[in-house]
Amino acid sequence: MIMWQRSKFNLVATAVFAILFGLWTALLPTALDELWQVPVPPARGTLGQIGAAIAVISLPLVLYPLLLVASVWASRRQLTSVSAALVLSVALSFGASTLLKELIGRERPTSVWDFLITHQGPGYPAPHMVAATTVAIMFATLTTTAGRRRGTIRIWQIAGATLVALFAANLLLMRAHHITDVVGGILLGGLVASVANLLTGVHAVRLRRPTEGGGRAAIIYNPTKVVDQTVFKGLIEGRLAENGWGPPIWLSTTVDDPGRGMAEQALEAEVDLVLVAGGDGTVRVVCGALANSEVTMAILPSGTGNLLAGNLKIPFDTERALDVALRGKMTTIDILRVNDSRRDVQYAAVMCGVGADAAVLNDTNEELKNQIGVAAYVIAGLNHVKARPFHARVTMDDDEPLVRDASLVMVGNVSDLQAGLTLMPAASASDGVLDVLIASPKNQVELTQMVSAVLAQSKEPATMDRRTGERVRIQLRDEELYELDGDVIGKTTDLTFEVLPAALRVKVPH
Repeated sequence: MIMWQRSKFNLVATAVFAILFGLWTALLPTALDELWQVPVPPARGTLGQIGAAIAVISLPLVLYPLLLVASVWASRRQLTSVSAALVLSVALSFGASTLLKELIGRERPTSVWDFLITHQGPGYPAPHMVAATTVAIMFATLTTTAGRRRGTIRIWQIAGATLVALFAANLLLMRAHHITDVVGGILLGGLVASVANLLTGVHAVRLRRPTEGGGRAAIIYNPTKVVDQTVFKGLIEGRLAENGWGPPIWLSTTVDDPGRGMAEQALEAEVDLVLVAGGDGTVRVVCGALANSEVTMAILPSGTGNLLAGNLKIPFDTERALDVALRGKMTTIDILRVNDSRRDVQYAAVMCGVGADAAVLNDTNEELKNQIGVAAYVIAGLNHVKARPFHARVTMDDDEPLVRDASLVMVGNVSDLQAGLTLMPAASASDGVLDVLIASPKNQVELTQMVSAVLAQSKEPATMDRRTGERVRIQLRDEELYELDGDVIGKTTDLTFEVLPAALRVKVPH
């Protein structure tokens, strides 16, 4: 596996914080508590009022929501690993500090401010410091993951350390905690933040590594699928520079050109790597344009479908997908060349569906698909249970044609239509053949049997035909909708598919 598996820095940080917190808690050098001799500010004084306000701001119930908001922010930008780390850090921090406070049950020092809610309950470890330290580390981690410049990251780190120091001094000033409580809180906060980063494979610090002599990359991206282009571009440019690559070429798709012209520009520039960020439509068009070239492509999944990325096991997390692009292994996959009697030659990398599949995609609500995934297709499919079968003549290579009154004809290059929905178990993007599925249920009972067989991967009924071939022709008596890689193209009566073996170089995980 590649680098997201574990960070050495996180491993060391977790071990160091665990040892220090364990020793500090076991020994608890209370003699240090006598070193703080600063007088408590009077209740009616300005300093006391400022201290009380800071005590409220440093409440865990104020700080933890900041991490949850940051998690939503990261998730929308497809930084899903750091988003998970932020949520996990809240759970670990709150849970560990609450549990240890009750188990240890150490009393707080006497203070004229003990009426404040922030000064109540057991004192060790100081929950304010656990929360503050966790927030400081996790926000520094977020800026690192989001590809901010080193100067910006340093500012966040300094700001976080300053905030921790301010909250610590204020807790001591207001006699809310002993010195040992504060130190224990800082160590526990560092521990839980390190554990959260370690478990999710997030890098709190990105160590410089020797440049690997990369080349030049072009990034073809669909601006409607990239939520935050500033973060997106900063992340990519930062990672490319870290790995010895030159400044990239940025190529944005348009309504009129979903990617072909941009891919041609990349080829003319003789780049070494083309990164594609967009939905299935953008990826499909770029795949076709790069077919049979010497340029390697990498996918940075965006949008909703990402069918090819899912089948190639490319992570949907942008940072991890970028790691695959830069340090994954290069492989080759087959591409489908599609000849439509009514349109120009097209290409596909996943599969084509004629009939019910295209109708379902045409009817699927995009917002619903974002929320519930595969179930959205099932809901849309209910409208086509009683759809009129169409007359299809399907010819594989030079074999005798199969003539069916079908509800669906699919030509596939990979196995999965969506995660959890495997239509062609034997299909492979590198076997040099196309897999064909013809579904011909005559009634609702047969349809139910067929769907159950597909979902359970059990013995299939006679209403399903499976074939393989290097060339497939579908002839239709009447016009029918068809889709390519999840994009509904339109209606046709005659389609021919040819496999282009090992036509595309692409980066995949090790």
